[in-house]
Amino acid sequence: MKSLYKISLMGFFGAVMFSSSMNAQVIGGKRIKEDESGPKGQILIYGSYDYSKTSTPSGNSSEIGTSPSANASIPIGVGYFINNNDLVGVNYASAKDVVNGKTTYKQNEAGLWYSPSLMLGQYFGLIAQVDAHYVWGKQFDSSNMMENFTGYRLRAYPMLAVFLGSGWALKFKFAELSMLHTKTDEGWTKSTVAGIGGSTFGAGISKAIDFRKKSKQ
Repeated sequence: MKSLYKISLMGFFGAVMFSSSMNAQVIGGKRIKEDESGPKGQILIYGSYDYSKTSTPSGNSSEIGTSPSANASIPIGVGYFINNNDLVGVNYASAKDVVNGKTTYKQNEAGLWYSPSLMLGQYFGLIAQVDAHYVWGKQFDSSNMMENFTGYRLRAYPMLAVFLGSGWALKFKFAELSMLHTKTDEGWTKSTVAGIGGSTFGAGISKAIDFRKKSKQ
């Protein structure tokens, strides 16, 4: 079963990266041609940030970061349009749980990402993204002591984009396929996420910045 899952995950990553043209035909979307005006050469900055707090008579707890324990949010990142449809870049995600003012869990992720896209009319777009992250943090162990952990995450997810104008866009993540492997002194912990909607939903905002020199008319 574990081998089958890894094969399925690798197949999904491959499909995301190499089937953009076919998806455009099936869905009815459009890939911007190289000779058309588009965002090639622009810089994209994107991300999200979440905060939640619960107070009870016995105390309070909170979750802070770009990727709370539900793993639903979109990391903070910067990317470069290598053509009019595809981006590559680096991103960072974090999550922290605090109970009665004491940190009980903290996780950081940083790595590379690739994202192909296609237009769905003038104001909407369908985006796929693949993340490959190094993971590190700290958590309570079985003896209730804080311990460090390291590992990696591979994740792929689709997003619906709503273009607001002037380079701004809202991004809505509605599914995910991922695996997270972390290691402590006690051994490896492996978790997987696969689904549509529910805990895989997340939202963020992005801004495309054009540093290209304008050609003189």
